[in-house]
Amino acid sequence: MVAGVVHLPARKTTYAAQAGGPATRNGQPMQPRDHGIDGATVLASKAALNPALWREGSAPPVRREFCPSLAWRLCLAAEGRFNAALSLRPAWEWDIAAASLIAERAGCIATDRHGRAMRFNSPGATVDGLIVAAPRLHGELLSALAPGQGGTS
Repeated sequence: MVAGVVHLPARKTTYAAQAGGPATRNGQPMQPRDHGIDGATVLASKAALNPALWREGSAPPVRREFCPSLAWRLCLAAEGRFNAALSLRPAWEWDIAAASLIAERAGCIATDRHGRAMRFNSPGATVDGLIVAAPRLHGELLSALAPGQGGTS
């Protein structure tokens, strides 16, 4: 991807990034907060923290917040207002493509729920869930997922 923009006119906020450049919010560089899983603030639906989806049958010790827009969730994690964006459901490519570049250029790791790089322009036009966070938290979330849900065996 070459460039991405997420524009929120009602909030007078524009997130942007280009390949090889910084991620910005209203023209100012941004970066995620480095945080471990304990007490991290994660933008996710209630369904994403269903204990059955996590190792040991228990959701990780995070504080869940919700934002209906997937693109905005990724941008909020990228700017450090929240520690991660998480979805274990398929996501439409057009909802997350621009924001995934913004998150990566800010310093997040943005992958599908299995830790694989997001691929766009697929025949189904979906990505199999998403984990977007600074490197430490991304790894901890991925490791905490139950095998078959995204986590490693």
